Amino acid sequence: MNVLIIYAHPNPKSFNHAVLEQVQKGLGESHHEVSVIDLYQEGFDPVLIFNEKRKRRDMKNDPEMARYRDLVKKADHYIFIYPVWWYGLPAILKGFFDRVFAAGFAYIYEGLVPKGLLTGKSAWVIYTIDSPGLFVRLVRGNVEWTVVKKAILQFCGIRPVKRMMLAGMKGSSARKRKRWLDTVYQQARQL
Repeated sequence: MNVLIIYAHPNPKSFNHAVLEQVQKGLGESHHEVSVIDLYQEGFDPVLIFNEKRKRRDMKNDPEMARYRDLVKKADHYIFIYPVWWYGLPAILKGFFDRVFAAGFAYIYEGLVPKGLLTGKSAWVIYTIDSPGLFVRLVRGNVEWTVVKKAILQFCGIRPVKRMMLAGMKGSSARKRKRWLDTVYQQARQL
């Protein structure tokens, strides 16, 4: 299987980076073809610009995003790894969706009805969040998950989409983090 990892964390010594390493290790042992887009390391420009010269309708052909569109198109499965900040994804990852998952490439409208163009692909979303899981689900209503799953990935035709929320990062013990990393590794290996 061709797997594309989209990673969004600025600190190479972060727990998110440890998650990335475990995913890569597990996938490597399963002999998948793996590509990684490390948005911060690559200096990805998340700023979306369209004006008199750059029309929104032409974004699907933006030459700056051609490499990313090719990777997205070739992949059978996507893995997104990122922290949740302010109950949302990092701006750099939001900008990746804005610039790469453009109309005419990731989705179209048939009349007023949207149609995803990335069908036949699946995704695994792994994110860390400081808040406890119960608080995220009951008080915040999983807002950080709903947007990514439904408004972005499923909107573009990607199904199934599963998540691994590593909640309660703030104050989590070394033992708990080790268990999380072991689980990530095992699930990546079984993909």
